[in-house]
Amino acid sequence: MSLPNYETVDGSTPEITPLAEEHGRRLPLSAFTLLAGGDVFESRGGKPPADGAARARAYLKAQVTLMPHGASAEHIQRVEADIVRQLSGNLQLIGRMEASRPVTIDLIPPGQPMAKYGYPRSVSPLAAGLFWDHPDWERARIALRQDKLGSEPHLVFHEVAHAIQGLAFTHEENELVYRTLLRTYRQRARVDEVFALYSEREFVPQVTAHDLRAPGVYGLARQRWNEEHLFTRFVRNLYFPYKPLAGQGSGGFSSSFG
Repeated sequence: MSLPNYETVDGSTPEITPLAEEHGRRLPLSAFTLLAGGDVFESRGGKPPADGAARARAYLKAQVTLMPHGASAEHIQRVEADIVRQLSGNLQLIGRMEASRPVTIDLIPPGQPMAKYGYPRSVSPLAAGLFWDHPDWERARIALRQDKLGSEPHLVFHEVAHAIQGLAFTHEENELVYRTLLRTYRQRARVDEVFALYSEREFVPQVTAHDLRAPGVYGLARQRWNEEHLFTRFVRNLYFPYKPLAGQGSGGFSSSFG
C-alpha cells in the first residue's frame, strides 16, 4: 500500500459495528484462544473444509454487492476469487461474516477520487483501497482501485482483512488484538494495518523490495514479520485452523508481535 501513513490523510478510521457477542460465542475462533494464551490444540495433517469454497461463494452471493463501475470481467472475477480464497479455509469465520453486516465493494475507475463514490474526503489520494463503515450506513463498504488490481496482488486480501476485523470480531476480541500489538505500534490505526499486512502475507507470501521500502507502518510491519511471532500464528490459525501452527521449527515463541 503506497501511503504516507495510513489509508486516510488524517489517520481516521471507520466506525465499525463489531460482531455481536452472541455470534462470537456461537462461532468461536481458536485463533483467539491462541492469542490470549499463547497455545491452542494443534491440527497436524489437517485438510481444508470440503465445503469451504462453496460456503464462501454462498456468502459472497448473499452478503456482498459488487459495483463494477465499468470494471472488466477479469477484475470482477479476480476480486470474487480472492474473497473466496481468503474465507474458504475456516467455516467459523464464514459463519461470522454471514452474521455480520452486508458489504458493498466499489471498483473505482482510474483517476477518480473515492470521495466521488461516497467515501470520506480524508482518503489519501495514494490509497489503492479502503474499508469503511459508519453506523448510519446500511452496508459496510470496500473501495478497490481498478488500476491497482493488476500491480498489487495483495490488495483484495488487505482490504477484506480490514472488513473481517471490523465486522467478524467482537469488541472484546478486537481489544485483545490491540492489547497484543499496542506495545509495539502505539496507535490503533497502525494495529489495524498490521493485522491486514499479516493477513495478506498468508495469501501472497512473496514480498518485494518495493513492499519492504513502503513508508510508515506498511514497510515496518513487513520487515518485522517473522514466522516465529505469536501474531503470525494467530493470523494463520484464523484463516487456516487445519494447518500446523507457524514457526514449528523453533519449538518456541520469540515474540508476540510483528
